[in-house]
Amino acid sequence: MAEIGENILKKQIKEGSFKNAYLIFGEENYLKEFYVSRLKEKLIDKTFEAFNFHSFDGKDIPLDDILKDAQMLPMMSEWNMVLVRDYPIEKSQSDVKALTDFLSDIPDTTVLVFWYDVLEPDLKSARFKNIRKAFASAGDSVQLDRRSENEVAKLLVSGAKKRGAVLTSDNAKYLISVSGNDMKTLYNEVDKLSHFAVGGEITKEIIDNMATKCLQARVYDLSKAVVAGNSSLAYSVLDTLFSMKEEPIVLLSVIGGVYVDMYRVKCAKTAGFAYDDVAKHFNYRGREFALRNATRDCASLSELQLRNSIDAIFDADIKIKSTAVDKRLLLEELIIKLILIAQE
Repeated sequence: MAEIGENILKKQIKEGSFKNAYLIFGEENYLKEFYVSRLKEKLIDKTFEAFNFHSFDGKDIPLDDILKDAQMLPMMSEWNMVLVRDYPIEKSQSDVKALTDFLSDIPDTTVLVFWYDVLEPDLKSARFKNIRKAFASAGDSVQLDRRSENEVAKLLVSGAKKRGAVLTSDNAKYLISVSGNDMKTLYNEVDKLSHFAVGGEITKEIIDNMATKCLQARVYDLSKAVVAGNSSLAYSVLDTLFSMKEEPIVLLSVIGGVYVDMYRVKCAKTAGFAYDDVAKHFNYRGREFALRNATRDCASLSELQLRNSIDAIFDADIKIKSTAVDKRLLLEELIIKLILIAQE
């Protein structure tokens, strides 16, 4: 009973050596949903699911009702499973105490799973730390964060092989840079691309033509056009983003993130370090491609140009949040400023 990782959880499910309580949280939504599904599959006989499986949306039900079902005995089965999704436990000290007390004497036939799917708990809060400790004592606390780019690429290569297609490691990483690092999205893309490849290789050309681009990849296209001084292409990309109904504030945030990536890489290079060193000091796990793109895009820019660009983005952020000026116009003005800075 402890705080465990994915490998131990996988082993428990495979061997059927279940604990009475699981707290499942972290950055990687696909892994969280996958292991919750695997727990249910192994614990619950579908014939008696109506009696032995209880699922709650935590936002809509009192904790007392959840704990009542968690005290029930299973019918014609070894386990009574109670799954609670996104319960805002940190908001109430009385709920923290009630759940902690219950976990200290949880029935031997109960498996209580608290799953944080959409809701992101504050990992630094005292209340959540107490909950983690209580689950670790009664069962296991499992944090499932994003895998590294290399790990995800291996999974995609394997996934394509199972579907009768060939995907090289380099093209798998390229697909991640195009479609983002959400594993559920990537598996869907591999399924689609494998079908299109008809038993052949999923090439870079196929990815370019068929894969769905994530917002960040489109903003990379925008930044490349800006750095190259290609205003027509930059505005074309911006038009596409607006036609997709992307929120201007979100666009500005992603643009800012791209320039921060470039500034970090540029500073690291000036100090004699590679982009890999940047990844070690900042949270780029699973999105190492962002630093490779930044290395490429910032090659022709100086640190001063990047600082001036970030200042321009910051000024645009203040205006977009505090004035009634048309937000699209503000973004178009920002693109002009960034192009002029890049050409200085």
